[in-house]
Amino acid sequence: MRYFVILALIVGGVIFWRQQTTQKEAPKKTAQVAAQPTLTPRPASEHDWAKAAIDRTNEVKRQVKRERASNEVP
Repeated sequence: MRYFVILALIVGGVIFWRQQTTQKEAPKKTAQVAAQPTLTPRPASEHDWAKAAIDRTNEVKRQVKRERASNEVP
């Protein structure tokens, strides 16, 4: 029983330590993600949502066509 309590304290301490270190690193990662450019070249207007969706669909279709051509898939 004594060994179980000691082992549980050690495991609990390691888990607590890991959580503290990941919380300190989290703000650094969010800053890097926020610095990445957006996928659309212009922001989609609320009145322009249908056109933005069609443009994105056409872009994906072209991308798939290029990938299939490079992989030589009919």
